[in-house]
Amino acid sequence: MRDYAQKIEQTKKQIAELHALLAELEQEQHAYLEQLEQRKTYLSSREILDLLNQKQGRYGSMASIKRWSDNGYLGEGVDEREAFPLLASKQGNKRFLYPREAVLAFLDEKGLLAPAYDVLDRVQLRQANRDFCWALVTAVSRHDLRFFYQVQLETTGEVVPAVPEEELFLPLP
Repeated sequence: MRDYAQKIEQTKKQIAELHALLAELEQEQHAYLEQLEQRKTYLSSREILDLLNQKQGRYGSMASIKRWSDNGYLGEGVDEREAFPLLASKQGNKRFLYPREAVLAFLDEKGLLAPAYDVLDRVQLRQANRDFCWALVTAVSRHDLRFFYQVQLETTGEVVPAVPEEELFLPLP
């Protein structure tokens, strides 16, 4: 004959242990997601070099990043392993992360985050509801890593604000 009381107690104990494990996992997941969100406010040396390559088409060096960091141009660096212990970190030497805004401000000041088009450039605008049309760039602004342009259409004189860089292109000669 089965001992129902013992089996019920054993099952209740397992359920309590699993509830505790579930609560612990949910708490760890919440901390992980918070760290993941915080990590977005930083750039690593590799990410800075990739950004320079993307925006300037040239490769920098880790020595330049180290020198900029030592001179304090990139803001206060934090050790990735200490600041974000739950995130998967790379192997090897200490990896420093730099505040995104400080890095972008420095690169912009240094002229390394230049927009593709300047004020008074004649460009073609690609919009969903229209064919390609000629426009004149009247203003440029940067939001994080993207550039937005204010353009004036040549045919109508209409001013179109906040056009993303991807919707503009230079005409073929």
